[in-house]
Amino acid sequence: MSSGYRKVAANDSTTPGRILIVQDDFLLRMETAGDLRRWGYDVVEAFSESEARRALGADPRIGLVLLDVNIGGNKHGLELARWIRVQHPETKILLTAAVAPEAEGIPVLDKPYRPLDLLQHIDALLKG
Repeated sequence: MSSGYRKVAANDSTTPGRILIVQDDFLLRMETAGDLRRWGYDVVEAFSESEARRALGADPRIGLVLLDVNIGGNKHGLELARWIRVQHPETKILLTAAVAPEAEGIPVLDKPYRPLDLLQHIDALLKG
């Protein structure tokens, strides 16, 4: 992907809402949040399922949740995704997983992923 694409994504004022990153791996969460901020996205970070629920309840501008399937070493991410679908049906969800689960129609980005693959998936979900 060219650097021109990144500049367009970062300067696109039609990008709706914020992205909530739910990832218990501190370094991965920081790196991903940094990439998304450089691309012009507004980012909120959560390290647990309960913190993510609080963030979603407190911030109606969250338009997409980037959600690790294995929060805390188990599949709580899938439970959280189901809850988001019921409680916040307008919010888009992108799961990340080392081993793709049965995700009930929710898109899954396989780990490890390249930052530009992440950007393409997020752009497609938010603008699609």
